[in-house]
Amino acid sequence: MDTWISLRKLLDTVSSGTEYAKLDLISQRLLEWIAVRNQREEPLYVQEIVMKSEVASPATIHKVIAILLHHGLITITTDQEDSRRRIVKISSQSERLLAKLSRGVDAWVASQTSGALGRKSKTFRK
Repeated sequence: MDTWISLRKLLDTVSSGTEYAKLDLISQRLLEWIAVRNQREEPLYVQEIVMKSEVASPATIHKVIAILLHHGLITITTDQEDSRRRIVKISSQSERLLAKLSRGVDAWVASQTSGALGRKSKTFRK
């Protein structure tokens, strides 16, 4: 349990003062899901998000999409092959934000690893 609490504190600290921290939990999870899907370079459609997200009702998902769009964290374009479908991608702003959050976590991991290695080195010197 302590590890989970420590991890949550780390994530809160790293995201503090960022656009990410202003989002509710569902918006954060949906943004992360969209980012992961975009890494696969497959189109992600609004309809698919609504059907497969499993994080909230369709009405809530549409609201969250509107929130993410309003904050500039996603873009929505019309599919060239089917104008009824809308493609969702993370924005360059989201890419920078997620990269910043990743660097914060990486820095923390490095600090924990170097501290642990230093403790082990002292133990082995005895």
